[in-house]
Formats: sequence, C-alpha cells, structure tokens
Amino acid sequence: MANLDQRRINFVKSLPIWVRAEVLYQFLKEGISNRKIEQRIEALNEEDGWQAWSVIHFYGFDGNSKAKYPKLTLKKIEESLMNVNVEDLEEFHLANYDDGGISRKITFTENDGKDVLRTIKARQGQYKLRKALLQNYRSKCALCSVNDPKLLITSHIKTWSTATADERIDTTNAILLCKLHDGLFENGYISITDEYEVLYSANYDFEGQEISTNLSFTIPKENYPSSIFLREHRLKHGYE
Repeated sequence: MANLDQRRINFVKSLPIWVRAEVLYQFLKEGISNRKIEQRIEALNEEDGWQAWSVIHFYGFDGNSKAKYPKLTLKKIEESLMNVNVEDLEEFHLANYDDGGISRKITFTENDGKDVLRTIKARQGQYKLRKALLQNYRSKCALCSVNDPKLLITSHIKTWSTATADERIDTTNAILLCKLHDGLFENGYISITDEYEVLYSANYDFEGQEISTNLSFTIPKENYPSSIFLREHRLKHGYE
C-alpha cells in the first residue's frame, strides 16, 4: 500500500465518515474510477482523482481491490469505518520505513462488509505486530546483522493463510528476519528447534548459493517464538 503524507492524511480525516464510506463503496463495489468518484460526490473537489485515491489508500486498498466486493453495502462500510482507529492508520503512513511485506500477506476471499473491516483491521494489527518485533529484536534480523528496516520482514512461523485471526497478530508466532532469511524460512529451507538452534534442509544447495550455514538465533527481549508454532513449521517442512 502506498504511504500518504501528512497533508493527505489530514484531508482524509477531515472528511465525514459518510463521504469516506461513499468513496470506498463506489470503488470497491461498483468499480468506478477515482476521477468519476470525485465528479459524483459533491463533498469532493475534482483533483484528477487524488482525493478519492487518498481515501482508498488510507484504508489499505489499491487498484487490485477495485470492484472486488460485489456484496458490499454502504451501511456495512459506514459501520466498519466507525470501528477503525484512524490514529493507528495515520501512524502507519507516517512511518519512516515501508510496510515490510505486510500487504503481501493480507488476502481474503469473502466479498462483504465484514471482509472490508477485516482488511482494515489486519492492516492495523500487522503494523502493530511489526513495531513490537522491531523492539523485541532490537531492529535487527534474528539470524544476521541486517538492521535496515526496509530489509526486515515480519516473518510468520505459522503461515498467514493457515493461522487464526489471533495467531496472525501473536508476537510468539512471528520472527523479525531479513528478506533473505525470511525467504529461506518461509520455503522451509531453514527451520528452528525449540532450543532456537537453526536447522538446514538437506534439499537446498546453501554452498552453491553462497549462503552461510553458520547462523545463530538472536533471542528477543520478550515474547520468544512459541515451541508450538516452531514444531508446526518443522513438521510442515519435514524436519521431524
């Protein structure tokens, strides 16, 4: 999701809930373009679609969401927006690093108002989870020295697609990893024991890829990775 600057965030927050809801309704259900949305809603000025775009992106949607919610009602959107903490979303947009892969892990299949709210809430929850991991792991990959926030990933142990809503935002079900080690972990080329020792898949050519097999896991300050989730990861990828 594109990050908004303070000016556009303030603009979105200044709009009445019903205006924001109308923008989302026309985009998410009817698939109307940003420019035409601005033409239809009198409370908006025509700015080549930028005002509508700001509302859509503020709540975590993009072009891939256009016309994806055929069962949506305006009432459901308004109810959803009333339950959203806009300060959390504002903080996300003003952060000095990108979303660290948050958006790529947020996918849903239901096309109704509840799904819209879950999408927004998931954005909030995942951002809070990432902040907690950055603090717990001292803003450094748990397996190497990479400390550039733009290269650090919220890596779920039990995958997003199989985890419950609570497990998806559980700090014991996530590890802060760099993009390389996140890829290795997600694909099962490495795993971790209950004692936090790194395991290496015999089916992957670490030497040929010039990837170190001399890794040690950095214990976080709190909320250690759960042995339950770690065992699930090992079972899934054939380590036991």
